Amino acid sequence: MEFIHMDKWIKILALVFTLPCAAATNSIPVESFSNLKMIESPQVSPNGESIVAIYNTENGPLVVLSAFGSANITGLAQLKKAKDRVDFVRWSGSEYVIIGTSYPGYFNGMYYRVSRLYGINVKTKKVRELINKRMSKQSFHEVQSYQLTSTLKNEPEHVLISTYDQRDKAYSVFKVDLSDGGFDKQFANKYEVGAWYPDAKGVIRFGVGGEKAKSLFQEKGHFISTWYRKTEDEDFALLHKRKMGEGATFSVQGLTDDGSQAYILSDRETGRQSLWLYDIVSGQFDSKLFGHEQFDLSGTITNSSGEIVGVTWNDDFQRRHYFDEKDSQHFEDVKAALKGYEVFISSESKDQSKVLVFAIKDNSPGKYFWLDLKSNKGGLWFSQYPHLEKQPLASVQAIEYPASDGLMIPAYLTLPVGLKEGEKPALVVLPHGGPHARDMRYFDPLVQLIASRGYAVLQMNFRGSQGFGTKFETDGYYQWGKRMQQDVMDGVAWLDTQNIVTKDACIVGASYGGYVALTAAFQASERFKCVVSIAGISDLKVLVEDEERQSSYVENIVKFGDDDAVEALDEVSAIANINKIKAPILLIHGTRDTRVGYSQSKDFYKKAKKKLDINYIEFKDGTHFLDNPENRKVAYDELSKFLSKHL
Repeated sequence: MEFIHMDKWIKILALVFTLPCAAATNSIPVESFSNLKMIESPQVSPNGESIVAIYNTENGPLVVLSAFGSANITGLAQLKKAKDRVDFVRWSGSEYVIIGTSYPGYFNGMYYRVSRLYGINVKTKKVRELINKRMSKQSFHEVQSYQLTSTLKNEPEHVLISTYDQRDKAYSVFKVDLSDGGFDKQFANKYEVGAWYPDAKGVIRFGVGGEKAKSLFQEKGHFISTWYRKTEDEDFALLHKRKMGEGATFSVQGLTDDGSQAYILSDRETGRQSLWLYDIVSGQFDSKLFGHEQFDLSGTITNSSGEIVGVTWNDDFQRRHYFDEKDSQHFEDVKAALKGYEVFISSESKDQSKVLVFAIKDNSPGKYFWLDLKSNKGGLWFSQYPHLEKQPLASVQAIEYPASDGLMIPAYLTLPVGLKEGEKPALVVLPHGGPHARDMRYFDPLVQLIASRGYAVLQMNFRGSQGFGTKFETDGYYQWGKRMQQDVMDGVAWLDTQNIVTKDACIVGASYGGYVALTAAFQASERFKCVVSIAGISDLKVLVEDEERQSSYVENIVKFGDDDAVEALDEVSAIANINKIKAPILLIHGTRDTRVGYSQSKDFYKKAKKKLDINYIEFKDGTHFLDNPENRKVAYDELSKFLSKHL
């Protein structure tokens, strides 16, 4: 992977105020929905003078720089290969920017997502790849990942980077000089640790590692271990160990100022992720700082100094709670400037006077506004989807429906714009991926594309979805094609009773959602007129037996070592039930998918093409996320045509 320098300035117009409104939703071209987000991951420099961001173009992502409050941007660097992607940008002080990139690397017959880091001096525009020269001579270096562990607030010309060190046979931490790229190893990793975490001062204090039973004499299962040290001169000691799926969760978020207590996200006592103080010396929980009565906390909020100042959770949208009244009032002041939107503070200067705000609705694309709180000025920066601004887009309704066992399932229903009284649209069922994820009520270009073509869209947070408490999520364990699938079908059955949509329906999904769609094709062969699977799973047995890709989540499909359960996965795998399928199928998959191997679609197609009405679109070098602009355009266009043909 390599960057090229960008020297010329780019002027982008704020289209949000100039684009005409469409007369009808079906006049919006597919390309308007299939475009990648124009701007992503913007970050305000600590001094508030500049914004760095990712700008997606047809030729790949650029890293760009903008003066705060200006719509002029200049390119800093661009990937030469469009199949590579920029994952994040982050300031180290106000002079250096760290660029996180990734690409699908090939090793031992498989593709792996490889992460690399670059540092760029925004004054000189010099780009440097941050790799260890000693390690770069190793044969497997092409697939070696580098992870940003910490920027150092007191040493902006240095960062901490973690990468695999063959000497330790583990991931080790290096202090890296951004001016010359020098790597200085901080300590030897002699622990079962794969990820390292610093305190607010940048000292590595925690390590977390996952391990699987390696011998017949060990307890079966996956285990998560947390290691800790009091000072940077000490060795690490085991702080906590937990078998996945048993006992309370334990996720370190940070340390108190004196380092004697840790902030822990845990579902102990309440059955929902809450924030606790944990006394390190005694190894006991002290007190619960905050928990929501209905939803899991999704994370913590840190300030520019790395201190934890609040928590977040999700209902239909993300919610925030600040511990200090001053921080809370600051957030309320920002929200007041953009009434009617769901608002986030995307980034801000160290003194909080220069704020970049992300504002979004269910039927309006996300856009960034700049606010200068000292001068009381502000304005639009950029929209993520400028060609969808001022278009008649559909509203998303939050609903819930009873599953067949009586449990209420949270869901969302989107009806097309302009329905006449009594008019009932056909239905597209859109289960989310993961499965340990969830849908929310935010603007979604795929949902809006489907609705713009005149169809209703039903999304549901079936059991196994995250954010609704431990029991709701764990009730989905071992339930692929069973209870989780039934929750989806119960939503379709309930909607049939509401006299809102017709009985004509298709089911569309990506990743785990693609598995749901393919499973519905044989479990409910009469219900759907068409089926679409994007990067989906057709063969669960192959998935769980793939040792190279195995991780702890596999244990949520079958219990570790249960050979009978593995064999029974054929019963809930589409590839073993092709004779039961009747509906036409559209398969879409990229050959460099590192989440779900493209053989899941290719093998299914080979086995089914003589028996079914099936079309397979394979994207050479395509990833799991359709993050190549051309691939996404083709996929959305083919999806739109497929639905039009069968609904």
